[in-house]
Amino acid sequence: MASSVKNPRYGAGVTYGSLAYDYNKSARYHEKMDRPVERQIIIPAPPKIREEASAAARADTKQSVAPLAIIGYICAAILIVFSLMAKIQLTAVTDQSASFEQQLSELRVAQNRLLIDYEKAFNLTEIEEYASRELGMHRPRDEQVFYFDSAVPDKAVIIDGKDAKGGFGDRIMDALSSIAEYFR
Repeated sequence: MASSVKNPRYGAGVTYGSLAYDYNKSARYHEKMDRPVERQIIIPAPPKIREEASAAARADTKQSVAPLAIIGYICAAILIVFSLMAKIQLTAVTDQSASFEQQLSELRVAQNRLLIDYEKAFNLTEIEEYASRELGMHRPRDEQVFYFDSAVPDKAVIIDGKDAKGGFGDRIMDALSSIAEYFR
């Protein structure tokens, strides 16, 4: 407040409300600002109540099902039937798979038995004894075995019945015949 006294331009006090910009005339409005504001209290009137006799209206209630709901029920029933059929097929395939697995295990046991019998049938010592006793075969001696060693690499020559020196016409005919063979 001390700053407002020193500055005479703004007046003696602070103003509120619409007097905020009226710097020089604020003293005349201080009386209004010091009094408490009286507000008018408005009490609303009670509402008027009118009683009327209403006609007894009877509402007709119709029970109906929407066509879209019927379509939905039909689709749901179809899906349930399809899922039951799929479940039945799954059960059948599972049973068939179990029987195939049992057959597979039985066949593996039979395979092992046959492999043992096969190995027993082809005993090399028995075959050698049979060949020497019954067939009169003997093992080869060292002087009967010959080994060939060639230091020269192998080469092959293809002999063709045609002359390599054919004419231009022969070469064209060969090309055309090879193309014709391609399309046969």
